[in-house]
Amino acid sequence: MKRERAAALVSRAKGLASEIRWLLGLLLSAILLFPESSAPADVSQGAQIAATCASCHDPTGGGQAIPPIAALDEQAIVKAMLAFRASESPSLVMHAVALSLSDDELAATARYLADRANAGRQP
Repeated sequence: MKRERAAALVSRAKGLASEIRWLLGLLLSAILLFPESSAPADVSQGAQIAATCASCHDPTGGGQAIPPIAALDEQAIVKAMLAFRASESPSLVMHAVALSLSDDELAATARYLADRANAGRQP
């Protein structure tokens, strides 16, 4: 199922600039590395997924082109990801990322990022 979604996204990306296609390929590769899981969310799972997020989002909270996520609370992260999943927020890349995460994975990632922000540490 993930491969089918990835193939559909790749075909939609043909009209995008080469930099965006490269970024989409990188993210799709990362998405395929994370198997879907029905196991309860845990810290290590959140940390693993957050490491992928940090490859684009500045983990220190700064950032220009791609919004930083380091200062967001858990609810804000979940709300944003659900909006991307439902195509309510315009981003092909984030739509693909949101679709690739189960609800448990999304919760684990949001919890991990919020805990790190509350502790004053980078993701």
